[in-house]
Amino acid sequence: MLLIGRDAELQLLETLLDRGGAGLLLCGQPGVGKSALTDAAADMAHDRGFAVLSCTGVTGEARLPFAGLHQLLRPILTPSNELFLTRSTELSAAERKALQVALGIAEGQHPEIPLVGMAVLSLVESVGAGKKVLLVADDTHWIDALTCEVLAFVARRVDADRALVLATCRDDDMTGNPLAAAGLEKLEVAPLEPEAAAALLARHAADLDPTTRARLLAESAGNPLALIELPAAARDRVLAATLPESIPLTSRLERAFAARLPQLPQQTQTIVRVAALADSGDLKEILAAAALVAGCEPSPADLDPAVAAGLVRVVSGDVVFRHPLTRSAVGQAASVSDRLAAHAALAKVLRNQPARSAWHRSASATGPDEALARDLEHVAGRAQDVGATGVAAAALRRAAEVGEDPARRAERWLRAAEVTWQAAQYDKLGPLLRKAESAGFDVAQRARADLLREFAQGANRRSGANPIGAFAAIAEHMRLAGQLDRAIEALLLIAMRCYFSNPDASARRLVVRVAEAIPPEDASQHASLTSVLALAAPIERGAEVIGRLARLRRDELSAVDEGYLGTAATAVGAYDLCGALLESAIDRLRAEGRINHLATTLHTWAWAGVVLGNPAISGPAADESHRLFAETGQTLWAACAQLVTAAEAGRRGAAARAETLAAGSERILLFAGLAPLLALVQLARGIAALGAGRHAEAYECLARIFDPGDQAHHPHLRAWVLADMVEAALHSGHRDDARQLCAELSAVAAATGSPLLKVGLLLTAPQLADDDAAGPLFEAAVESDLTAWPLHRARLLLAYGSWLRRRQRVAESREPLRVARDLFDALAALPWGERARQELAATGERSLPRAIGALDVLSPQELLIAQLAADGLSNREIGQKLYLSHRTVGSHLYRIFPKLGVVSRAELAAAMAAQSAVK
Repeated sequence: MLLIGRDAELQLLETLLDRGGAGLLLCGQPGVGKSALTDAAADMAHDRGFAVLSCTGVTGEARLPFAGLHQLLRPILTPSNELFLTRSTELSAAERKALQVALGIAEGQHPEIPLVGMAVLSLVESVGAGKKVLLVADDTHWIDALTCEVLAFVARRVDADRALVLATCRDDDMTGNPLAAAGLEKLEVAPLEPEAAAALLARHAADLDPTTRARLLAESAGNPLALIELPAAARDRVLAATLPESIPLTSRLERAFAARLPQLPQQTQTIVRVAALADSGDLKEILAAAALVAGCEPSPADLDPAVAAGLVRVVSGDVVFRHPLTRSAVGQAASVSDRLAAHAALAKVLRNQPARSAWHRSASATGPDEALARDLEHVAGRAQDVGATGVAAAALRRAAEVGEDPARRAERWLRAAEVTWQAAQYDKLGPLLRKAESAGFDVAQRARADLLREFAQGANRRSGANPIGAFAAIAEHMRLAGQLDRAIEALLLIAMRCYFSNPDASARRLVVRVAEAIPPEDASQHASLTSVLALAAPIERGAEVIGRLARLRRDELSAVDEGYLGTAATAVGAYDLCGALLESAIDRLRAEGRINHLATTLHTWAWAGVVLGNPAISGPAADESHRLFAETGQTLWAACAQLVTAAEAGRRGAAARAETLAAGSERILLFAGLAPLLALVQLARGIAALGAGRHAEAYECLARIFDPGDQAHHPHLRAWVLADMVEAALHSGHRDDARQLCAELSAVAAATGSPLLKVGLLLTAPQLADDDAAGPLFEAAVESDLTAWPLHRARLLLAYGSWLRRRQRVAESREPLRVARDLFDALAALPWGERARQELAATGERSLPRAIGALDVLSPQELLIAQLAADGLSNREIGQKLYLSHRTVGSHLYRIFPKLGVVSRAELAAAMAAQSAVK
């Protein structure tokens, strides 16, 4: 009946089921009919032979990590709570373990969302022996946050030919809902049109007089639930008097539902009230708790009057309320004593489930209770173990409120603040820190609180000029208090801000002093402190960091440690050392499902690809890091990853595309107030201008990076753009300016030993020298081993060949020009390859056009999949690495083969090997 007037929505659902698509998110006000549409979709899916898996949000379950996921997968769990072996064998060991921990089948810590998501994706695609699957998530605003994250992960990757996701959410709960940003098509379920509203009211309440009918149509404003429920209230004069028009529609509906409860038998009222306050619909639990409240044993038959009154129904052993507003109405209408009694009874019934019991004990507490506070701390610890930071913060806040131990009160409030910060709920930090401080800090706690306060302020203002010195002083207090792990963690965050915010020298020195005062106790701490030195003082401590990296023993390092050290290597210009560290870190982080660390490490690797001029590195790494940053809500870093793509486009000669991408990122960075990162924008624009032959424009863009008075100034990026800067200067009348810049950087290279600076100066020195003095410099540079620096080598050989030709040494010039041409072709640096051809033509030698290869016809993601397939990985192994369905991988390969003109994996391997060969 609620579907009257919903023909368009039903047609859309039919089309979705028949033709496929990522899925649909239905949004709208309470009572508008979202759940009715999902029920209809489930029926249509069953009729079409789909398997349907569903979960529905319940207010109390939102505090239970992965409760929604357990509900969703219940049909494919055996009674013993073990996954079907025939299905779980399709999972990797890490995926299986993560899913088992999430569902409480096995013990473990923090199952990473990508691993749980991949496990669910594999199970969903294998369920039903080839059937399509419809995943329904109703009332996602009340489903626990971790389940929503898993569903969003699956929605982004599900094979539309195999499965669909259908979710619902209230309009005012869209913000922060992961499914709202999961790429699902959104459908606003609007109130009914007047004609449909009148038809629904007439069918449900045909006996209304015209005046009452007109009033209800106006008051309901097209809300189907109101059209069905308010007529009964209108007939009851006493109840109608309590529902004035001034009350919001949702509140009027809740009052109408609540008014039905007193008319039921007392035993029924007790059961319904307990059900409304329970965190699960389990009928056995609800009846057991109702027995404790009532003092006698109720039976399932005692619910029959509530079913007849349209308040609840019993489905597969669960009590299901007529509508979420029914549940909230009954709960809110309960007296304080009834509410306390119900929660206390539920706590006793659930005593073998500590987390659920603790929440009900918390709701029934009327005074201080230290034992409860300690149990809530345990709940918080378990929630943190599985990554439910929001639940952990709530448990710690409640523990601080009910705890009796004054010595622990400040620590509980402070831990609640720390977990709240981890959950990125910065607006809630201030009150928590004030409460923590009022309870009394010791020295170590004050340092932790100060750090949180500073970072929260930085997060709110998004400025690139955060008080680095203040942060470093706080880290020093932590060190003096013996909290070395916390101090190192703080220093890593501070050092990263140092690298990107251009603080003054005194602030950098303070960070270095604190870091060097900490004696590392293990390989992980040594790696972290090395990274701090590299990021905070790449010039002052560059030589020391390079020495540490050269002596590194990697067997004791974690994946995160390798990622930090790979970033440290790029910070000090050791691009000859960063590759092994970053590639190993990326591979291990994929396997561990550490999506945030993976995104940042891929981002570092992408920029390394730009510096080295290798699009086979930069393209796939930038594309994947951008997708992961966007998926995890890291808009600023997604903008920086997009700048990698802009720089790569510029190197290929696609100047217009490069500018579009750069401008988009620039808007985001300017809005965030991160001026130093504008250097990356100028880098991308400078490369694009060079590729287009606009040398004066390129010089203007790149010079901004070198100018301390410019907001795009970034001293540490000078080495990245040195070769481009000199090329632009030489062709725009700025040779003397370039010589001065190189002289300054020569001193830096001598002090730091930066390999990138050394190679850049080796390349630019002969080009900046007078023609008569350039010969020995060119010869020395050409004799150097530049195998690890293909773009620098290509530019050197182009410059050398051009110099030889101008000196009338035409025959000698051809070989370096040929090698330069082939290198530029392999690196897809099309404008520079064309210049090498022009130089060869001037010597009388014609060149064949550049052959089209994988870099030209494949998207970045296709290129990465082709590389992995060429390395011998199966579709399932590739999918597990890239967090994709193996069927999605198969679809990509189906498109890749004809693009490359191959018909087998052996031919693919040969084609990719030819593409990657850099001579």
